[in-house]
Amino acid sequence: MGSLLALLLPSLIPSALDAVKSLFGAAQRKWLGLTVEQEIEIDKAAIERLKALAELDNPSGNPSQWVVDLRASFRYIAAFVSIMAGIGIGYSVMFVHNGWSEEMLAFLFSTAIDLIGIPFSFIFGERLWKGMKGQPK
Repeated sequence: MGSLLALLLPSLIPSALDAVKSLFGAAQRKWLGLTVEQEIEIDKAAIERLKALAELDNPSGNPSQWVVDLRASFRYIAAFVSIMAGIGIGYSVMFVHNGWSEEMLAFLFSTAIDLIGIPFSFIFGERLWKGMKGQPK
């Protein structure tokens, strides 16, 4: 059960948050009666906030190209390491389990499934959700 939850939870959280955000936005427009101008101002403030966050993420100066490339690919490198660790643990559970207890085997197998499943949920779940919403990937 825990493995299934860990596999599905990362892909369900963005959709749940988006649904709650849409629900509050609709309720706010209905009960507070926002005008079009007020909604435009709220959207402009959100855009300015995103610009400020993007500015914070930009490195100061002129970093080396390998640093820029590493920062851009870090999530995928970490996902690869997690998947490979899960495969290694799964291999040891299936083939090398010399005298390990049933509880230890179950724990290690669950850990292997989590290490493999979470990056897949992160990478493909995000793309799936954007595809369902009609946003560009």
